[in-house]
Amino acid sequence: MKKLPFRANSLVTRLMFFGVVLVILGAVLRYFIFIGLLRDNLIRVFSTQQTALAQVVANDVDYKLTERRHLLGRLAQALPPELVADPARLSAWLAARQRIQPLFSLGLLIADRHGKIIADAPDIAGRIGLQVIEMSVFRQALAGQEVIGHPLMGPATKQPLLSMMAPVRDASGRVRAVLIGLTSLTMPGFLDLQRQKSVLHAGGFLLISPQDKLFVASSDPSMVFKPTPPPGVNHLHDRAMQGFRGSGITVDAKGIEEISGIASVPSTGWFVVARLPTSVALASVKPIRETIVWAGFAGVVLIILSVGLFVTWMLRPLHHAADQARRMTRGELPLKPLPVVRDDEVGQMTQAFNRLLAKLETSQAELKRLAHLDMLTGLPNRSLLAERLPRALARAAATRTLVALLFLDLDGFKPINDTLGHDAGDDALKEIARRLTSVVRQNDTLARVGGDEFVLVAGDFAAPAEDAVRQLAQKCIDSVAQPLHLKGQECTLSVSIGIALCDGNFDADRLLAAADDMMYQAKRLGRGSYMLEPDTIRRMPATATATATATATATATAS
Repeated sequence: MKKLPFRANSLVTRLMFFGVVLVILGAVLRYFIFIGLLRDNLIRVFSTQQTALAQVVANDVDYKLTERRHLLGRLAQALPPELVADPARLSAWLAARQRIQPLFSLGLLIADRHGKIIADAPDIAGRIGLQVIEMSVFRQALAGQEVIGHPLMGPATKQPLLSMMAPVRDASGRVRAVLIGLTSLTMPGFLDLQRQKSVLHAGGFLLISPQDKLFVASSDPSMVFKPTPPPGVNHLHDRAMQGFRGSGITVDAKGIEEISGIASVPSTGWFVVARLPTSVALASVKPIRETIVWAGFAGVVLIILSVGLFVTWMLRPLHHAADQARRMTRGELPLKPLPVVRDDEVGQMTQAFNRLLAKLETSQAELKRLAHLDMLTGLPNRSLLAERLPRALARAAATRTLVALLFLDLDGFKPINDTLGHDAGDDALKEIARRLTSVVRQNDTLARVGGDEFVLVAGDFAAPAEDAVRQLAQKCIDSVAQPLHLKGQECTLSVSIGIALCDGNFDADRLLAAADDMMYQAKRLGRGSYMLEPDTIRRMPATATATATATATATATAS
């Protein structure tokens, strides 16, 4: 049999050449497009994860600090003020409480009004007689506040510690002394970020005090109680020190690129940083990159061994998928799942990409929802309120109407938490949110902005609107005043309301601050009161200017 010569212009040669070029082109496109998308998506996923991990640790730290602060406050209330004059009995009283609830690892101390330590438990040499009058937090406690101090090196214990202080009052309410609780920052189970790292499988954690420019705790013991880097060394750290919370990519002082998530510890102003080297986060990209490269070579071999038309038919779906992905990256097509023509390797890769894309869209939608809604009540949170309030003011400016902002603060809510527990408190907040929602109009915004604080933005009021706003405030008071049934008990709450009324040409922050100030004035009048701010109405609509007057009204109702 005569051998067919190899001809460069033969159809088979041209088909094989075309197939080889097509496979190489497809491999290159897949490499750059898929690897780029995968890297970006992994970075977004791990950034979200690090932020969530930082928030978990921040919540844990905040809980432990709050737990100790509340305990110290209760001990200060329970301490008999007459013991201040008897240091021996006072030390015995402190020692008994320390044995029952040893949350403060370095003990409890009492300082008199002159800042001198007069009793401590346990007895540690060098502490009695120490002066703390120069500490700013001591002066705050002497003024009647419960405060958390700054991290410092204990002069007697020679350990890094955190102090908390609470005033001790006599029957007349006068501060007789200050109760001080000391906790070692290296105490196991307190700010133990090394354990958190093991439990949460993270790259590492940092607990930073921006006021003190200090690493309070770290999963790396060598960094504990060390100063933070100076400005310019780590740009993400600099932003965090200025108040930024979220995630980002940065290079640390050792030159390692990291994905960092940042979350606040509300009770202290500290923040937690969860770190993960990008080399760890993107470790899965390398085998995928190698797989794509080897798949390209395999494709070239298959094309050489295949017939032109068969090869063209086999690679058509891949070429189409690459074209779709390329157009998506260029913005010519919206991001959507790629079509799966056949259940082969290409189809499986396409399905994996589609699943990753669907997971990303779901995660983004859920994060957006969580970022704007209060987790407990389902009401808008402070972030969503910050978006809607300027819109309400803009609408009022366009329609020449007035906007009312009601700042609501529940009276008597803390005893429910203290006596019935936080579950009952949560149930009470959800019921109050439901009642207030039934009072407001559909176009109004009711937001929860704090533990027991709500803000109501009501618009489209024609001037003068004071009477209508008073009626709205009274409806809110009446709805809250209805008895609550919690854990088989009947409880009653009331609400203090500060009201600010203005036209659309008013600053949103000033409006909120005015309503907040009115709320505190309403609280001075007694439970179930409201106060209308007269000075927030800067300009009235032309038809009402002649008749509008500034009025402040306070009405108290039985709680």
